Amino acid sequence: MRKIFVFALCATMMSACVSQKKYNDMLMRNQFDKDSLQSVINSCQKNLEKTTALEEQLEKNVVSLRADSLSKKRQIENLTSQNAELKQLNTNLTNKQSAMIKQQAAESKKTLEELQIAREKLQNREDELDSIQLSLEQERKNLDKIRRELGIKDNEILAKNKQIAEMEEILRKKDSATIALRNKIEKALNGFEGQGLNITHRDGKIYLVLDESLLFSVGKSDVAPKGQEVLKNLATVLAQNPDINIQIEGHTDNTGGTKINWELSTKRALAISQILLENSSIDGKRITVSGRGQYCPVDNTNTAEGRAKNRRSEIILTPDLQELYDILNSKE
Repeated sequence: MRKIFVFALCATMMSACVSQKKYNDMLMRNQFDKDSLQSVINSCQKNLEKTTALEEQLEKNVVSLRADSLSKKRQIENLTSQNAELKQLNTNLTNKQSAMIKQQAAESKKTLEELQIAREKLQNREDELDSIQLSLEQERKNLDKIRRELGIKDNEILAKNKQIAEMEEILRKKDSATIALRNKIEKALNGFEGQGLNITHRDGKIYLVLDESLLFSVGKSDVAPKGQEVLKNLATVLAQNPDINIQIEGHTDNTGGTKINWELSTKRALAISQILLENSSIDGKRITVSGRGQYCPVDNTNTAEGRAKNRRSEIILTPDLQELYDILNSKE
């Protein structure tokens, strides 16, 4: 504005020195210049406003950039820290990997050695199996040769199997009959068990063990009345089972002389057989009598109680196996 005022003053002063036309021309130029200048001023004013707005925007951008720069800096610091941690982790993993590789290498070496040993053992086992197989093959050939030499045929084997089956069936029936006989004897002698009489069943036989106190007086061979009752009841049952063989054994303890013990045990066995034979249904061929003396004791303690157990009579009942013998003889 000051420049415009100075310019107007100069124009006024010059107008006094120049002609009217020139003055008018000067005024026109002055006005034109003024307008031009005003236009320039307006343009500058607009540029100034734009510049100011741009400056403010730039200031805001600077502030934003500074904030963003700070954020980036923090991110860079975090990333740098994470990178350091990752480097340390990588170092640790590398060390562990190296250790694991070394360990795996050692284990692999050990495994390979074990595999080599296993292969050698397997090869040895295969060699042994081959040898065994050859031996078995040779044995099979020898067996085939023996079979051919012996002339074993399938029909002969079937015949043997049939024979065995027949014998097993007979034995089964005999065993069943023996069990039934034992039940009958136990029923008939029910009142005497536990009073010097013991009945057992083993090996297909029935064993009646009679203490001396039930049958005889000490050193005597005459059967006491109570013993006679036992034997007569037993004879009744045996008479109903003619296919049972009867073995009577007399036993003594080890006191006294050997000859006396032999004689006493034999006399006692004979005395028992005589009472059984009083039942006319019992065939004497079924009975076997023997005196065993002191030589088959059941108690070797050599005490009074042990010697009492040894002074006994045994009646052993055995199924007649003649049928089995007939089967065997007929197949020979």
